[in-house]
Amino acid sequence: MKIRYITIALLALFIGLTHFYSPLAAIAQEDEARFWDWSNQLGRTPQDPPYLTLHYRVRSLYFSLEPHSVHPIVFLGDSMTDEGNWSQLFPQYPVLNRGIGGDSTLGVLQRLQQVTDLKPAKVFIMIGTNDLCYNRAIPDIMENYQRIIDQLKQKSPETKIYVESVLPFNDELFPARNKRTNANIKQLNRQIEQLAKNTGCRYLNLVPAFSDSNGRLPAIYTTDGLHLNELGYHVWRDQIANQVNLT
Repeated sequence: MKIRYITIALLALFIGLTHFYSPLAAIAQEDEARFWDWSNQLGRTPQDPPYLTLHYRVRSLYFSLEPHSVHPIVFLGDSMTDEGNWSQLFPQYPVLNRGIGGDSTLGVLQRLQQVTDLKPAKVFIMIGTNDLCYNRAIPDIMENYQRIIDQLKQKSPETKIYVESVLPFNDELFPARNKRTNANIKQLNRQIEQLAKNTGCRYLNLVPAFSDSNGRLPAIYTTDGLHLNELGYHVWRDQIANQVNLT
C-alpha cells in the first residue's frame, strides 16, 4: 500500500514539473503515450487484473474525495465515459463522471459501492468493450453485467438505470484486438439489450447514430478509431438528452 501512495506522489510531482518547466513539458508531450503506458504499470503485480492500472487507482481515490450533489446523475463506464465532459454537456443537471479509462465489467463491480453510496437519481452505464479486448468471453461479461445491475437495484433501489449499447469502432483506424471486433460488439449488445429488458432497465441503443454503412464508427466522430472526439460526444449527448433529467 505504501508503494502505491509513493507512486501516486511521484507521478503528481512529475506532472507538476512538466506544467511549470517547459523543456520537461516538451519531452512529456513527445513521449506521452509511452509514459502513461509505463506509469499505469507502476505498483502492479502479476496477479492484478488488466483493469487495475495506476489510472484506475488514482481515479477511484479521486471519486472518494470529490464533492458531489445529493442524488446526482452518474455516468458510469470506461474511457468512453471518462473522456466525456458531462458537466459541460449537461450543465443544467448535477452530473458526475464515474468513468475510468481501461475499465471493464469486473472493474466496475469492484468500485460499484462508490456509486451506490451516492444514491444517484439515475445511472447511465456503458461498459464491455475492454472486456472483449481483455479476451473475456461474452457469457462471462454478461454474468458481471447482471451482478452490476443486481447490486445497483439492491443497494440503491430508487435509482433509475439506463443501459447504453457498446459503441462500434473503426477497425480501419484502430486495430481489432483479441475478442474486440464489431461482430462481437454486435453480439454483446444483443445480450445487453435482453438483460436490460429482463431486469426492467431502459436500454439506449446508440449504435445507429455511431455507425457508417459498414457498421464502423465514422471517422468524423473519433480521435483514433475507438475514442470519441468533441463532435462524437455532442452526438452522444443528443441521443440521450431526453433521458438526462431529474424526473
